[in-house]
Amino acid sequence: MADGVKGTEWTQARPRKPIEILIVDGNPADTRITIDAFRSAGGKSGLHCVHDGQEALLYVRNAGQYVDCPLPDMIFLDLTLPSVSGLEVLDAIKSTPELMHIPIVVASGSQNPEDVRAVYALNGNCFIRRPTELAQLVRFIETCYEFWNSVVTLSSNSGLDAANVAASCESTRA
Repeated sequence: MADGVKGTEWTQARPRKPIEILIVDGNPADTRITIDAFRSAGGKSGLHCVHDGQEALLYVRNAGQYVDCPLPDMIFLDLTLPSVSGLEVLDAIKSTPELMHIPIVVASGSQNPEDVRAVYALNGNCFIRRPTELAQLVRFIETCYEFWNSVVTLSSNSGLDAANVAASCESTRA
């Protein structure tokens, strides 16, 4: 017992700090619900959204209109996206050394076990079957946010500047 604490400090979640979350979802209604759920979980700032796979890749590479955007601490990714699929986004990020540390939570309505296997084969951090009931979806996202924000220790993005990430991604694409 240190400083009057009764040995429970290790079981308590750490205080929340703001984290940067990139939500990648092609469905505007799902995006709105996801944003609201993250806000209800405590994510009042640091939420960024893109609506297709190509935008997601530009965002994490600090390219185009996303040149000054912060590198996300976590990505919440749908599989069904226009232009570049969620699996292609996952593969591109997890095969780029400067980005592979970013946890990617895949949320999909897919019931196909092949999708689940593909996500884990590409080093996705978890696969959540997106529930159809709003209250359950909100609980899932709140739990996800609590886990990634309070329980685990995320890798710091502070040593990565936008120019180095963008340059590295350019060489990865070549």
